[in-house]
Amino acid sequence: MIKLKLLIAAAGKDGPPVSGDRGIFAGGDDSQELDSIEYITITSLGNGSNFGDLTQGRSQFEGTSNGTNDRGIFFGGYQSHKEIDYITISSIGNATSFGTMGMFYRMYGACSNNTNNRGVWGGSYNDLTTMEYVTITTPGNGTNFGDLTSGRDAVASTDNATNERGVFAGGAGNINIIDYITINSIGDAQDFGDLTTGKAWGGMCSNNTNERGIYAGGQIGSTAQDVIEYITINSKGNATNFGDLTVARRYSISGVSNGTNERGCFGGGLGGTDVIDYITINSTGDANNFGDLLVDRYGHASCSNA
Repeated sequence: MIKLKLLIAAAGKDGPPVSGDRGIFAGGDDSQELDSIEYITITSLGNGSNFGDLTQGRSQFEGTSNGTNDRGIFFGGYQSHKEIDYITISSIGNATSFGTMGMFYRMYGACSNNTNNRGVWGGSYNDLTTMEYVTITTPGNGTNFGDLTSGRDAVASTDNATNERGVFAGGAGNINIIDYITINSIGDAQDFGDLTTGKAWGGMCSNNTNERGIYAGGQIGSTAQDVIEYITINSKGNATNFGDLTVARRYSISGVSNGTNERGCFGGGLGGTDVIDYITINSTGDANNFGDLLVDRYGHASCSNA
């Protein structure tokens, strides 16, 4: 049964709201596929609040957004979902149909070039290499983008926004590969470097144009991880240790950030299915507790309007 938490008034406010400050967590699993969407205000510690519903319940899927242009999109998922939904992040309400993916994808990563309006996803169950893209402001179907360097699933992804680089990290089978693409230029991915250890089902976020990408949690084999690591997105190379989550979790933890305001949040995942942690992206160190999701979630999707 879905376990709804009582909504508690947000506490511990540590600064005024900033532009692009809403984080979204959608769908996932908790003994059944969920259609619910909730949101947080990233600068304000507290629990999730109800946002609305996806067009259908789904899990093992992903989301991205066009940043301050305020549109979030969610695509694919378990049970042969190919549908793409969209929301207006600043406006509470239900999702609307956007189009369909060219292929059936689940357990993949997604990123965008922010206000430049391209969303890209890649990797999938059955070790697909394929990437597809959409123009986020224009409802329609997915179009082929290129291929990852190797086929894999349970990939995590982030980007440096209008600087046009997206990265795809990790994968099932304890894969440590990090690939990168130039989002505004259709073509195959190239090798970026490696995670500190091979792992899958982690979560990623970034401080956008400040160029730091964060990978948190995930699993090695079936063991949940608490490690956080980082890369500099515009500089190819291997990941470096950042700190630890408050609790180890996997499958999958979802990340959001408020961009250049330097706060990243990670919510849900097996091992901590309602937990939200936060970090300051430009300062290495352990995560702190942010609050709780309204619904236990794993295999869910996220985005923000930063």
